[in-house]
Amino acid sequence: MKMYAFQKLPQLVDKRGKLVHKGEYAKRKNGVNSITTRVWHHSLTKLSAGGSKIESFADFHVRTNGWPEIAYHLIIDPKHVVNGKATIYYCVDISKKSYHVGNSNTIGLGICVIGDYRTDKLSEATIHSIIDLHKALISDGIGKYDKAHNEMPGYSWKACCVFDYNKAFKDVLSDLLPPAKQHDPVPGLYTIQEGDTFWSIALKDGKEGITVEDLIAANPDVKPSQLKIGQTIKFGTAKNTYTPTLETPKKDQSEYQYPLPSGVLKVGSTDKGAIKQLQEALNAVYFKCGAADGIYEAKTTDAVTRFQKIYLPYAVDGIYGPNTKSKLQAVLKSKGY
Repeated sequence: MKMYAFQKLPQLVDKRGKLVHKGEYAKRKNGVNSITTRVWHHSLTKLSAGGSKIESFADFHVRTNGWPEIAYHLIIDPKHVVNGKATIYYCVDISKKSYHVGNSNTIGLGICVIGDYRTDKLSEATIHSIIDLHKALISDGIGKYDKAHNEMPGYSWKACCVFDYNKAFKDVLSDLLPPAKQHDPVPGLYTIQEGDTFWSIALKDGKEGITVEDLIAANPDVKPSQLKIGQTIKFGTAKNTYTPTLETPKKDQSEYQYPLPSGVLKVGSTDKGAIKQLQEALNAVYFKCGAADGIYEAKTTDAVTRFQKIYLPYAVDGIYGPNTKSKLQAVLKSKGY
């Protein structure tokens, strides 16, 4: 197997296959020769945040977005410095088509610098590693062009990568790279690209403040877990669609259109009547689980899990219990049920 120059960089650590994954990405049609563009990202997570690390990115990309592996091929970590240079993690084999830039995944090599450079500043150690990696990739003949995420088709609204990567390549350290071209306004409608999920395109950290909850509420006929390439969703117009403060119903739930059962339901539960009530309620608020057949199996577990990710993000287990019941009651009420 060929050893590339970038793999020989002293600050590079090979993490392929060592991070959380569920399967693996498909190979590029023409292997590494398919790569035409080195796409530069930043993680949009502040350097001071505990989740600004490759393990957290992998967990989010796999467990929340549902992708096979972490999104980026190469990640530069300013918080881990080796001999004055930021560590570079090799996370996904470059022959694979990872999900980081939609319909351009086949031709794009995903490179991410950890940090939110709308506010964070690039350190000299980070810039040194950007320079080393860029020179090595050119030497290896991997890609012909360099572009920021927001310069790729369909992503002009992305606040990514913000820092001026072209200056970084030229070793401009004196001003630590002022902001590059600003991103465009968020479009009212958005066309789904390869690998997109509501979680990956939501702008919960940006000035627009569009959340996953907004997207779900504004697109009631769209199944978040079954997005299709080319599908159009409400995006910019979705802002503030979701009502975060939900009032728990005061009447007995049996008086509502979708009464909810008490107790705990999970795989193996045998109370078909209670399970059917839960399934009908989930379907009513667009967390689809198929026909209400009274059987708690994979589809129902998945629907409960998706619901918990939105409304109980710190208690996601796919099991229906008192906390899930309380939130589901409130959501039903907000929808007029």
